[in-house]
Amino acid sequence: MKISLKMTGCKNNRYELDKIQEWAVRNGIGIALDEEADFSIINTCTVTQAADRKSRQLIRKTKNQNPKLKTIVFGCAARVQKEEFKKIKEIDYLLPDMKAVIELLKKPLNNRTWTIDCPRSDIRKLSHSRAFVQIQDGCDNFCSYCIIGTARGKSKSRPSDEIIDEINEYVKNGFNEIVLTGINIGAYGCSVTTKPDESRLAELLEKILKETDVMRIRLSSMGPEYFFSYELRVKNYELNEKLIEILKNPRVCRHIHLSAQSGSDSVLKRMRRNYSVAKMDKIIERLKKDIPGIAITADIIVGFPEETDSEFRETADFITRNKFAKVHIFPYSIRKNTLAAKMEQVPDEIKKKRTSELQKISDKLRSDFIKSQTGKIVSVLWELDESGLTDNYITVKMFGKKPARSVSAVMLSKNNVLID
Repeated sequence: MKISLKMTGCKNNRYELDKIQEWAVRNGIGIALDEEADFSIINTCTVTQAADRKSRQLIRKTKNQNPKLKTIVFGCAARVQKEEFKKIKEIDYLLPDMKAVIELLKKPLNNRTWTIDCPRSDIRKLSHSRAFVQIQDGCDNFCSYCIIGTARGKSKSRPSDEIIDEINEYVKNGFNEIVLTGINIGAYGCSVTTKPDESRLAELLEKILKETDVMRIRLSSMGPEYFFSYELRVKNYELNEKLIEILKNPRVCRHIHLSAQSGSDSVLKRMRRNYSVAKMDKIIERLKKDIPGIAITADIIVGFPEETDSEFRETADFITRNKFAKVHIFPYSIRKNTLAAKMEQVPDEIKKKRTSELQKISDKLRSDFIKSQTGKIVSVLWELDESGLTDNYITVKMFGKKPARSVSAVMLSKNNVLID
């Protein structure tokens, strides 16, 4: 039996496919292209209408190009839109999650012995240069625009010892960078994601630094509220000094991606986000002061319901003022059964205009950040596609052969930077 693996969506989805791949190879199931596979396993995303559409297109394209292939579809879109996905004739098996996929794959193996424990080096032949390690899943925030809390369920944190063991396995098998993933990684250790003062992310990072030899630790997207030590309703808040101090460690990549969503306090309030623009300004100012060359990137939603011209200008000013290294811009997308879906919607033509304006600002800021790093010596992790990624999120060209997943120091110049 052979399988192919595909996905739309976030690093969390990538992690789940990695776990399926590792299980499969350990149990004698080959990883192949669609034309050679018996099953194609597709992990879906539902964060936006565009993600839904891409998931459906990927399923149909996979099946139509290879009619004999059996499709196994799971993930967020498959859970949230179960009834709609049942109508897609190109789906052979519609399942809720990674565990259900593995249980289905076990069935053809029941008639033979498959307890051979392959060497770890054989189960770590992943298709990318960085290893993804999930530390947390789910969310309790229920922001007014988001359906992921419904798709993923309540927040759950993995035991730290389990995380350490997984990282050490990756290190033994040649991985020099791990990416900590989750739906809300700042909420690691919290009983619920709405209590950021309970976060134990700093303690986890400290444990990883002490108990593993991994060269680079990269954080995925974080909510701004988890950079503070405070109760949500207390006005006097302070930055989490322990977290800031750990982020200064040279083994932690100089890249923070803030799930900012807006630069307008009134929009953040309608979004039900638990922080203010002033708090984000404070985070960014401190990180740039303490960690020279850090890349601070952000997610921004454009055209959120009832967004006025002045609110949009506040967001544009917020982005420009803080000189983000890059901004990921998303036109607001209606999600059924959310509060924002019931609000007054911004016309599509206005969303398109605002998206275009912010994209121009983002492109200029990206170019400015890269220019600011020209002439600097940086740490580069070499990818499998003959390019590399600096610790502060700049893609560079590979000149000459370098082992994939290796790390070396490179001076950035106009000739070796790839504008991404």
